[in-house]
Amino acid sequence: MHRVPLPDLIRSAQRARAGCGMSDVTDLFSGGGGATEGLTQAGLDVSVAANHWPLAVATHQDNHPDTEHRIANLSEVDWRAYPSTDVLWASPSCRWQARAGGRQKQSVEQELKRQDAGAIDRATAYAVIAAAEVHAYPVIFIENVVEFLDWVLYPWWLDGLRALGYRMQVLVLDAADFGHAQYRLRLFIVATRDGIELDLAPPAMAPVMASAILDPHPGRPVTRRLYVADQIDSITDEGVPHLVTYRRHAKARRADAHPIATVTAGGNHHAVAQVIDGVQHHRLLSNRECARAQGFPDTYTFRGNSEDVKRQIGNAVPVGIARWLGERARAALTMTTAVAA
Repeated sequence: MHRVPLPDLIRSAQRARAGCGMSDVTDLFSGGGGATEGLTQAGLDVSVAANHWPLAVATHQDNHPDTEHRIANLSEVDWRAYPSTDVLWASPSCRWQARAGGRQKQSVEQELKRQDAGAIDRATAYAVIAAAEVHAYPVIFIENVVEFLDWVLYPWWLDGLRALGYRMQVLVLDAADFGHAQYRLRLFIVATRDGIELDLAPPAMAPVMASAILDPHPGRPVTRRLYVADQIDSITDEGVPHLVTYRRHAKARRADAHPIATVTAGGNHHAVAQVIDGVQHHRLLSNRECARAQGFPDTYTFRGNSEDVKRQIGNAVPVGIARWLGERARAALTMTTAVAA
């Protein structure tokens, strides 16, 4: 097994403390910048961000102008043209894994023979191994949907990182446990080299309810039968905003007692309803409210039309989780430097 000598790791950590004293990061599949926003809040310096969608790159550049931005198909780049950094964050495409896509698990033979869009999409996961082989990042964070674990080639993919000298910790984290007003389960794989130890004990944080992200206006009076009419009819607490979801078998829930369901990139399944003076009111959640659920500050701007913005928000990494992981990486790299001093 190939391993990077401890002195190389120490030099990397020493570089992280030089100058501004910040560890540097490469953010791949960066989207609109949820991971970068969280890592920056953690005190890390995101040196370069890369993504294939020019509009998302423009959003990222607007909000993180000091980061170098690249528009690229990351399954085809020459990684020698990218800088070596202390941390790699990678969020490879998950569309081919998510249950919403309706795709059944394939055999190894079927996966290797695929030539459809999913096969091309799948290649983004291999890019993580290719980049790590060239740059030997001391710390790697990989974010994806939980269904990534069901990929038939996942064990082989994980062995590829092990062959490069990485040790893995596999976490399934819920954004609601990290200060978000949203239930959102995601997979996080933390890969580190010998000599780097991350304390990943979960934090104790007070829950945040949906009422914290909602704008005050109640919406318009209901004048016709809606898909969520049964949910609205069940509301008995007058003057209290309730979450209603455009899903079968969903129930109205008090916004001051529950986070919202997972924000997605396609469609708007989230609404708020309340009864005021006996009159039912209803509205869909705005993109800004969904952005708050993902942890973006209100000063964060997004490029594109409403659907473009929805896609960027729904695909984003929860800012609070990225911040927590970034803090763990920064502490570990600082500790390595202290040992070397």
